[in-house]
Amino acid sequence: MSRIIIKNGLVYDGIAPQLFKADILIENDKIADISPQITASEAEVLKADGRIVAPGFIDVHAHSEVRKLKYPENRTKILQGVTTEVDGNCGTSACFSGFDNGEFQWQDFAGYLEVLNRIRSATNSVFMAGHNSLRKNVMGLKNSLPTSEELLKMQKLLAAALEAGAAGFSSGLTYFPGKFSDSAELQAIASVMKGKEKVYASHIRNEAGDILAAVDEALAIARSGGGYFQFSHLKTMFKPNWHLLDKVLEKIAEAQKDGLRVTADRYPYIYSATGLHQILPPPFDKNNNISAYLRESFRHQSEVEAALKHSPRDLASTILAVHGKTLGEIAAEQNISVEKAAMQCLMENNTQAAAYLAMSPENLQKILALPYVMPGTDGISNQLDDATDFIHPRAAGTFPRFFRMVSQSCGIVETLRRMTVLPAQIFRIPYRGILKKGFFADVVIFDADNFDSRAGYDGKEQTPTGMDKVLVNGKVAFDSAAPAVIGRYGRYLPIN
Repeated sequence: MSRIIIKNGLVYDGIAPQLFKADILIENDKIADISPQITASEAEVLKADGRIVAPGFIDVHAHSEVRKLKYPENRTKILQGVTTEVDGNCGTSACFSGFDNGEFQWQDFAGYLEVLNRIRSATNSVFMAGHNSLRKNVMGLKNSLPTSEELLKMQKLLAAALEAGAAGFSSGLTYFPGKFSDSAELQAIASVMKGKEKVYASHIRNEAGDILAAVDEALAIARSGGGYFQFSHLKTMFKPNWHLLDKVLEKIAEAQKDGLRVTADRYPYIYSATGLHQILPPPFDKNNNISAYLRESFRHQSEVEAALKHSPRDLASTILAVHGKTLGEIAAEQNISVEKAAMQCLMENNTQAAAYLAMSPENLQKILALPYVMPGTDGISNQLDDATDFIHPRAAGTFPRFFRMVSQSCGIVETLRRMTVLPAQIFRIPYRGILKKGFFADVVIFDADNFDSRAGYDGKEQTPTGMDKVLVNGKVAFDSAAPAVIGRYGRYLPIN
């Protein structure tokens, strides 16, 4: 039997209304005791010395199901204190269908789990079943509504994923092929979750001028399912729409009053990040391979360049991760228009990552103050401090930044509740999110005064400060005294 004692910690256990001084005894992979003074023979002692000891953090909005195979140490997350990720958000869940990228291959979820269990990630894994992946599996990238037979196939795929332990159903309705669906399709698929305590999470169809209609659609889909709605990265995009946040929050409050359980996640930044194709206005936004279209002729290039004058995004401030520059800077260097620079970058690779300045600082503070909002990185497993493998600082900085911003206004206990207990409750993650005898020993030890992130948009200094140790399933996965060594002790956590 392995034993670890965490000595002299300032404990947040997820139950008591305040922090308290205590020791924690861990035996094998579970918590065995929490008491003022603990002694045990043949135990490894970890000195907390007044630092906060809390349940491991849970990232409710992640996209690491493939990348954690390539980078199983998952430094992006483990160094923040994240011990469990909920992957498969925004409608994409490669794990629930056939996949082959030349490096990893599987035919179904069982095949994916074989690869995951063989490689073993540093973090625990929970999965959502994504609508885009289900639809692509059945219909490819067709711009049409499903036949009754195709709809039935998607329902069966979701049912099988739920049976295999998926935490719920996710959608990303600004992405392909989800943007080709209508509400009736999504409600019919979500109906598979009727009577089940499974979550519908959505990157809704519109986060800008039509956000109110998009919220109504999302709430209707959730009602058709299990009655649980997780609002992915809650925000209103672009300055003319910032004022709509109050109406969005009113709709959420009304739905909650009517018995729908509505929660949300948010990363603590005002830049968003997604594919560069999001800069395209209609009708080009429906073209799922604009790069090929642009290479076909100069006429196509001229058409798209002209259309980009009406882009829904602010082109000049858009940051391209691969270039480490804004489109405005690229245009100035080449002495061309920002629309032409954008068109050329789309032709180069329309799926490359871009960060968009689109959100209100005041709205961010208002959202983070809500008691049902949890941190979500919306990120993948990146190589830390590698500017060539970088999309957005949120992947490595969300949890320290969320802790700093929220604890200033809501206090440490409430902030930690939303990083641990609440996510475990919402996604029904068993025996996690609380420090209690018999629960799994996912534990973080950190210095609250120094827990922070310096990560910016240049891909540098992504490593957070203030995290001392991270334990996953009773073993030390990260120790700041030996930061080069990461223990890979994560497990697949089925949600039944």
